[in-house]
Amino acid sequence: MKARLLKLTNFPGMLVLALVALTIQSTLFNHPSIAFFQPDFLIFFTLWAAIRRSFIEGGILTLCFGYLVELHSAAPQGFYLCVYMTIYLIARFLYQQFQISNSKVLALVGILFSSFARILILFILFLMNRTDNILNHTFQLLAPTIFSHAILILITFKWLLRFDNWTLKNPDAERHHERNFHLDEELV
Repeated sequence: MKARLLKLTNFPGMLVLALVALTIQSTLFNHPSIAFFQPDFLIFFTLWAAIRRSFIEGGILTLCFGYLVELHSAAPQGFYLCVYMTIYLIARFLYQQFQISNSKVLALVGILFSSFARILILFILFLMNRTDNILNHTFQLLAPTIFSHAILILITFKWLLRFDNWTLKNPDAERHHERNFHLDEELV
């Protein structure tokens, strides 16, 4: 019963964690002295959903992540939904073709997808004819953003793995919990 309840808390827990990460991103990193290093934590969450969730669950989580970002921004409706779903679908396809297990490769994937997200945002804004000052601003902030993403993706993935282990979403954690549960029954 406890294992089932913990599994059920994973989905809403991921949304709460995403909301907390989005709040940290938009408040702490909004100070002018560190605004150059502002990460996009929800890209990390989207990559996590692409790698560690089923197609439907990851897609629903990604839609929720895009919606949360849209609530915190003045972007047109559906803008970030398109960006995050595109990232999710490409990451999902690439993960199914090439298994990502090394932390260095994971950092490289985070860097590539953060750069891709910036270029995708520029492309969508170009289609909407709104790339006046944004082009120079984006390329000025690209290097510091890549640097912060390379560091923070590993930290974020470590915390998300701990959360999945705590809520028994990880199959290894579930087997470990069941083994301990059966050992406790034998002692009684």
